Order: sequence, then C-alpha cells, then structure tokens
Amino acid sequence: MTSNPVTIPLPVDPPYSFRWAMEYLRSSPSTVLENVDPDTGLQRMLRLDGMPVLLTLRSASEDAEHPALFVKMQSAGEMTRTIRDTGVLWARNFLNLDHHPRHFLTLGKGDAPLRQLQERFYGMRPVRIASPYESLIWAIIGQQVNVAFARRLKCRFLEHCGNPVHMGDQHYPVFPEPEQVLQASQQELAALQFSRQKSAYITAVSAAMADGRLNFNTIRALPAEQAISHLLQFRGIGRWTAEYVLMRGLGYADCIPAADVGLRKVAGELYSLGRTASEMELRAITEPFRGWRSWVAFYWWMTLQQVST
Repeated sequence: MTSNPVTIPLPVDPPYSFRWAMEYLRSSPSTVLENVDPDTGLQRMLRLDGMPVLLTLRSASEDAEHPALFVKMQSAGEMTRTIRDTGVLWARNFLNLDHHPRHFLTLGKGDAPLRQLQERFYGMRPVRIASPYESLIWAIIGQQVNVAFARRLKCRFLEHCGNPVHMGDQHYPVFPEPEQVLQASQQELAALQFSRQKSAYITAVSAAMADGRLNFNTIRALPAEQAISHLLQFRGIGRWTAEYVLMRGLGYADCIPAADVGLRKVAGELYSLGRTASEMELRAITEPFRGWRSWVAFYWWMTLQQVST
C-alpha cells in the first residue's frame, strides 16, 4: 500500500534536454539502480528521511528551449514536507538543474570539436550519481576492470549488501548505507568475485564514512585540489577515483579524471593525435576549458556510449 503520490514541478532555465539525460543513463553500462523507460520516465528508489521513496522524473516537453520537468514521489508512509523537500533537492542535483550552461556554451565558439558536441547533444547537462558515497563505491568497483565485469560486481554488491524495496508489483534495489556494507565479510565479498584488494578498499572507505572520518559535507566546501588531497588520504582512493567522485558524486564543474582511458581515447580522436592521448596531454587539451572540464568530460563519455550502442 502506498500513499498518494506527490508531483512537483522542477523549473529549469533553458537550454535543457531531459532526453539526453535519459539517453546517457540508458546507454551507460554503469546504470544499475535507475530504471529508464520512455513511457514511465526515470525511476529511482531512495531512502529519504529514513523512508523508502520512489522518485520518478519526467518531462512534458521534448524541446530543450521549453523544458517542463516534474518529479513524482511515492512512499508507503506519510509524505512529509522534509521528504518532499529532500526529494526535490535530490532531483535538482541529480539532473544538474541549477548550473546554467551559458558560459560552457561560449567555449564552443573557440573550439570546433567541442562546438560540434554541443550542437549534437544540445541541452545536455552532466547527470550526477545519487550520492558521493555511491559514486565512491562505484569508482572503486570499476578500478582496473572492464565495464561489463564492473557491472556484474555492482549487481552482486547490491544483492548482497542492500535491502530491496517492494512497491506495488515491482522490486527496487536500494544502495546500502556504510553500516550495511560493513556487515559483509571479506570472505563474502570474495565469493562475489571481489579481489582481496577491492574488498579491503570498500571496507576501509565504508568504515571511514561510518565513523565520520570521511565526511562529504566537509569535502564539498573545499576547492577542488584541496578536496582531492583530502580524499587521497584514504586507502583505496587514487587520483582518478578522487576526480571521478568530485565530478559525478559532488558535482564539481571543473574536475576531469584525466587518467581515464576512455577520455584519453576520445581526446586523441577529437584533436587528431592519431593515438590515445596521455594523461598529461589530456590535461593540456582541456586547460582552455578551465571552469567547465567536468562538463567536457561528460560530453566525451557520451560520445563513447553513443559509439558502443
């Protein structure tokens, strides 16, 4: 039994394309918790104020110049003001609705490859991962393995550590809290095909989250380089992982995971290197985009996904 759903509009200044957000998640092999359906919209089960809430994001317009977004929230319990406000905040952050791209779009005037991508994916904004902790766990799982195997590990992780929610006739996985993850032993994770090192990293960062040593509210207030330096103090977090978490989990607009092989490949192709760019070359190529390098990286990732689908 669910309470009456609440539908709330999500105002956003154009240009904004919900279609490209849906397409990014639909085509991403990393999408394991979001349901993407052209008819029902984008669905995600979250715990808000301790209660499982199904959020459905939809758009009533295909026109990037006239966006009309809504979030619908359903729960088995009372839909309190706190839950509604938290759900709206999550939706706005997840879809990047409060970061207008006007300055990002001006960068394309001086860079032909970027301008072509801006025209191709007109109105697209980076989609964030639901929480910084989730982005960190996903990044650790993805370290040094291919995307297909990483996806299998993510699904096994959710099945073993998370508590799914049943609503209506549907079954929704929920990302676990650090305390739930810590209940999984190294042997249990090994049985799921997690390496000993990966298991140790997941346990270490989850313990740091649980006891407050790793506090993303504190980190998000820091400049990017200070935030990266802070994250690097924790076992299992290297430069690529830290930059990925800043970009996808914390919403930093100017942070690029330059060691990423996919981004280096795209950079080599777009800027006619005839080969995969090195990490240093990628940083040099994106230097003119300072202030918006996370957005550039997201557009590049989108090109990779479009090629593979």
